[in-house]
This record gives sequence, structure tokens and C-alpha cells, in this order.
Amino acid sequence: MFLDILEKSKSEKKLVELNCYGVAEGFYCGYVLEYTEGFVIVQHFTKFGIYDGILMISLADIKFIESDTAYLKGIELLINNQSIFLNQTFKLKGKNGGTFTQLFESFIGNKDYLIKFELSDEDLYFGFIAWCDDDYFSITNIDSDGSVMGKATFKFEDLKMYAVDDLECRKRKMLYDTFMDRG
Repeated sequence: MFLDILEKSKSEKKLVELNCYGVAEGFYCGYVLEYTEGFVIVQHFTKFGIYDGILMISLADIKFIESDTAYLKGIELLINNQSIFLNQTFKLKGKNGGTFTQLFESFIGNKDYLIKFELSDEDLYFGFIAWCDDDYFSITNIDSDGSVMGKATFKFEDLKMYAVDDLECRKRKMLYDTFMDRG
């Protein structure tokens, strides 16, 4: 069965997820370049759809293979649209861009830029700012596949940092836009 999946990946340049024994987190993502009954050679891609080298993996080390997942469809979209999402587009206006609060408030209701929020406990959230007052802010929370996870409200005092238009934000925004177009 593994060999059938590997052949399809090779002949159609179809992305697969290779989940291996001993890999604590995640899996390898790519398409098969060559394979035998003992090894597979894969063109590997990062989570941003960027070429990331050639992997040679023993078939005995592969726990299971996945194909046609939402994640792989997202990676394929990123591979095919790198020129669009790899370039940062946000620029500060004016000499200093305003204060922390002015810049933050300028994104309320703005769906052009997804924002990354790091809280004091080092948890990360990504989303669009829905509203804020003097003490709290609320976001539409977006997951790594671009899907809306719901709303989340935080205390400003717990906000350690926020980032506008970083690579992960642009990736999730592209996936969100594609997901919303399908939806």
C-alpha cells in the first residue's frame, strides 16, 4: 500500500505527509522523487511551501503516510503562490507610525492584515482585531490552516508583543482568503 501511495506522489507530483517513528513533532511534507522497497527520496517543503532540501528516508521508519489533507492543500497553494505571500507589504505611515495604541487601533475591523499576538505566558495567537477598549481587546482567531477558530478576548496587560505582516501572518492570511472564498 505504501508503494502505491509513493508511486502516485512521484507520478503526479502529489504532496504527501510522511509521519515517522521517533519524530517528536510533526512530519515531513513533500513529493516523492524516487523510491525503492527500502527507501524513499522526497523533495521536502517547509510549512511556508518553500523548497527545503531532499530527504532520504527508510520506509521502515515511516509510521504512516497521509495525502489529500487540508494541510497539504494549503502547502500546495503556498508553493504555487510564493511570489504573492513571501513579500511583506505593510509599511508604517509617517515618521514613527504613531503610538502602540494608535497603530493597534488602526487595525480594528481591518481584514487586510492578520496580526500575531504574543502574550506574557508566551502563547501565540493570530487573528484580526475585532474591537478594543482601555483594558481588553478581541480578535477573530485564525488557525494555521486559515480557518476561523472563533473569537478570543484578552487583557492588554497580558500582551507582550504584536507583529504585523510577518511570514506566518501572510501564510495564514492567504489560506484564510482561500478558505473564505470556498466557504
